[in-house]
Amino acid sequence: MKHSKTHSQVSRKLVTLMALPCLTLPAAAQVFDPTKAASNTKPAASQNSGDTTVVRNKKETKSPYGDEVPFIDPTQETISLMGHTFSLGDNRLGGQFKSYLADTPNQTEEAKKYRETIDAILTAVSPHTIDNPKQKLRNGFSLLLPAASYPGDGRICDSLANAIYSAMLAKGTVNKTDNYIDSLEKESKRISYNISVIEQKTDISDNTVKKSSSGSGRSRKTTVETTAESHEMQTMKKRIVEIEALKKLHQAGNKVSIAQAKVHYQALLAQLFIQRRFEHVVIGTRFYNLIFRDGDSEMKLKKDSDIAKFFGKGLGVEPTITGLDSAANEAIGKVTTFVAAFNNHLSHNELHSASKRLTEAFAIGEFLPAVQTVPTEDRRKILDYVRDGYALVNFMDVHDYTNAKILLEALKKRSKDFDSTKAEGAIAAYTRVSDSHVRAAKMALMQGDQEKFQQELKNATQVWPTNPRLKEIDERLDSILDKGDLAKGLTNDFDRLLSESNYREIFKRQYEFVPVVQDDSERKNAIEQIIKNIHRIDGSIMQATEFSKIGNDYAAWESLATLRDEFPKDPELLRKLEKLSSKVADFTVALTRAKEFEDNDLNPQTGSALSWYLEAKNIYPDSKHAQAGIDRLVKRILPESEATTVTVD
Repeated sequence: MKHSKTHSQVSRKLVTLMALPCLTLPAAAQVFDPTKAASNTKPAASQNSGDTTVVRNKKETKSPYGDEVPFIDPTQETISLMGHTFSLGDNRLGGQFKSYLADTPNQTEEAKKYRETIDAILTAVSPHTIDNPKQKLRNGFSLLLPAASYPGDGRICDSLANAIYSAMLAKGTVNKTDNYIDSLEKESKRISYNISVIEQKTDISDNTVKKSSSGSGRSRKTTVETTAESHEMQTMKKRIVEIEALKKLHQAGNKVSIAQAKVHYQALLAQLFIQRRFEHVVIGTRFYNLIFRDGDSEMKLKKDSDIAKFFGKGLGVEPTITGLDSAANEAIGKVTTFVAAFNNHLSHNELHSASKRLTEAFAIGEFLPAVQTVPTEDRRKILDYVRDGYALVNFMDVHDYTNAKILLEALKKRSKDFDSTKAEGAIAAYTRVSDSHVRAAKMALMQGDQEKFQQELKNATQVWPTNPRLKEIDERLDSILDKGDLAKGLTNDFDRLLSESNYREIFKRQYEFVPVVQDDSERKNAIEQIIKNIHRIDGSIMQATEFSKIGNDYAAWESLATLRDEFPKDPELLRKLEKLSSKVADFTVALTRAKEFEDNDLNPQTGSALSWYLEAKNIYPDSKHAQAGIDRLVKRILPESEATTVTVD
């Protein structure tokens, strides 16, 4: 097996205004007529006016035995395990790891006895133990049932015992089931004796509580102890039922073929390896070699099956029991190394490296004693560190750089080897960008550029939503609103624009001015008139545009010329008329000459004026301007009683 030269990482590095002055209205206005505003004056009612999962490219790795041993890739921060590649920050692995850190280590007397039993089994069937194979089998086999009684074993030793027994039957090593049944009965009696001892302790404890006058404290403690003993007894009683079932099974059991026994045995070993029960794998392989001593250790796996691909990928040959034993031993050795490194880092207060080493050890050998016996205080240190690490990532993801910086400083103080370079660089960059936008927003506010102010404020919020300087802007705006400075400034702007006849700008900023002038009837009626008339002008311009699209520029010009007399200073209206003038020059010239002759009071030339109106009518038969001129001249020429409307076809 090849070893990684460096170690992977446990979590990702790191790497969002009312004082109103006196009003002076303009003497001349078109869009706004103060005489109309005065006539319409009425009291106004007062109104007040926001995975992780980091996907990395996978690096192909191969070991002499394929992918059977978990392979940690430090360059990609991944671990290849059970045919899959996980990021060490993956939720599936990360969630299990945090649960492990929060759990209590198995340091009970039963756990210690269980580990002693496993060690005894490994010693009994070890190739280095000098004894005959049959005795090794008996010594090791007799310890499997006591080991299976421990809940943490998960009844794996039972499964091993069944597989071993079937294999021994197939080989003819035992001819009867009496010995195995006897061992089952002995284990049942041992558990029954333990139950009776616990029951006696419970009775004595109850009597002590009744006689004691020490108060409720002792009672609560006894209740907890009794509850724990009750759970233990339930587990024992359940085990007795299981043993009885095993007895019945083997009493009715039949012999199986050697080939079938091998297949079943090997399938169990493969399953245990995939489950990372490496100690049980070693036990199973040693029993296998004691039972099947024919030199055939090749694993009988179904061709092209998932399990065959799992063990055979990258090997080039069929996997063997010896190779499986070697791989399991290497995994155990690797976990031991990682835990030793973890303890070394922890002793030097290097929590970052320690958390990585413990993650690696957990990912490979979750069920090994070296991992399961890590003390609670050591786990808690890593748990707090890992939680803060994930919290730092979350703060960075939501652009909460205030809390991120606080947490970053805390992590640096807690762990000597914490690398804060990427996180500090990111925090410095984004906070600087947000502060720049805040500064630009303040300048825009001082200059009265509302559009730029709003955009810069938006940019600053997007980069760093919790930027304290944003609160400064809010407080400044609140202060302006409270003092009425902004309202006064807007009122002055409105009066200035009104005096300049800049009605278009008032129309553009109507949503700023309306709340400010709401309580002043003159200003309110003025802005209402301006808004109404500009809507009217813009509607006529849109209508003229449609006339032009169908080729009737005369109708387009005349529809706007009607408004020109009413609003002679509106820039948009004049601009549109100017564009149309070149297209209807003959028509406008005729109307202009007719109007000049009609309005000459010193030397009236009614005939010439009528002639030019008729010319304009000839150019554009539907002209209302030409028809109105003709009607006026006819009334001038003929007595009122004889005047009729002249229509030119």
